Amino acid sequence: MWFKSAQIYGLKLTAEQLALLRDDAKMEEILQQKAFRPCMAQELSTIGFAPLFGKLSEQMSFSQGNHRFLRLLEETKLLPSSVIKVALEDEISKKESALGRELHKNEIQTLKTAITGQLLERAFSSQREMLVCINFEQGYALVSVSSAKRAERAIAMLREAFGGTFPAKHYQPRCVVEDRLTSWIENQELPQVFTLGCDAILKSIDDLGGTVRVSRDDLSSEEILGHIKAGKVITELQVLFEDDISLVLTSDLVLKRMRPEDQYLEQNLPGKSDDALADMQSVLIVQADLFDRLIACLIKTFDCELE
Repeated sequence: MWFKSAQIYGLKLTAEQLALLRDDAKMEEILQQKAFRPCMAQELSTIGFAPLFGKLSEQMSFSQGNHRFLRLLEETKLLPSSVIKVALEDEISKKESALGRELHKNEIQTLKTAITGQLLERAFSSQREMLVCINFEQGYALVSVSSAKRAERAIAMLREAFGGTFPAKHYQPRCVVEDRLTSWIENQELPQVFTLGCDAILKSIDDLGGTVRVSRDDLSSEEILGHIKAGKVITELQVLFEDDISLVLTSDLVLKRMRPEDQYLEQNLPGKSDDALADMQSVLIVQADLFDRLIACLIKTFDCELE
């Protein structure tokens, strides 16, 4: 139940949407209407809401204070294009030999559609989950992936569940984030809430330059400063926020490799009990506190506004 990555969205919720998010029964109803189901024979992928705590409970969401947590499941058929290509070429060869002529373009397309359908019926599938945290008072939502494409699928499902509209947009910083991250290193002037980590990615500002990946190294070293003076900027930077959570912050304000510090967990997370469901709820509550402080800090640090 830990968010290891997150795409951040700002929310401008209507009074009706706020009331809905506060209502457990109504939330269960609308999420059930968009519940996950496995792919049918001819479907390449499906997505839907799933019980938040898996087999421990049928409830689709969990609310605590101003927060609501949701879970989505994606299922995708594993059908590489190379497999379709090989099968299609083989079938084209057989058809052309039987007919004594080359197949027309429309015939090949019809054949490809039929072969793809046949392969889909036999294809293996994989499932991946996404968690969503919504703070409806502070006005933000987090989706537990670094991929913008996957996060947008989650937001699209929320729009469907909310009757066609869910006002979630990425925050837009009024500064150039990579320039600000670079200045933190170059001038050794990190905001007090952050402690410098030891991983970073630096990229050249021109198309001819390269990329430098730094891992487990001193980011204030002369070598790093040399890369900056040569024209590279920091696009990903590992930091420790308020000594509570380690994360990698990207120039797109995406959060990666999030990991609460052991000391923070010892002080705030109750020990494991005989109630597995309560333990999972505790994990979510602890994260909610971190997210509220972190998101508020990022909005202020990078002077963000909604699109």
